[in-house]
Amino acid sequence: MDLIAKFSVVEKVPPEESIEIFNTFLASNEEIILSYKHARDRVVFTSFKIICYDVQGMTGSKKEYRIFPYSKISSFSVETAGFLDSDSDFKIWISGVGVFEIKFSKKLDIKEVGAFMASKISK
Repeated sequence: MDLIAKFSVVEKVPPEESIEIFNTFLASNEEIILSYKHARDRVVFTSFKIICYDVQGMTGSKKEYRIFPYSKISSFSVETAGFLDSDSDFKIWISGVGVFEIKFSKKLDIKEVGAFMASKISK
């Protein structure tokens, strides 16, 4: 399967900081558990799905939301940063679509994301 997109995040932010951006795509009983950002872009892990927010162009008027329900994720991988690496890699395989990659800054705890995903896709 092909890589459908690559994202990068450098900072973990409180979930409350992302609610306004993602509220439209949240179910009434859904909450944001983990939230990360890089400049204008964000990635959140909710109780039901992963949502990526990509602000495009100079003015930022064009925005793309990529939504990956946990039920469609067939597997994932976590690659921690090595001695000379500047980031860790997190990949998800989406049934019938392809691979989506998120690069996490070395200073972020990629194992936290892996543990969270393990709890979501093992159900």
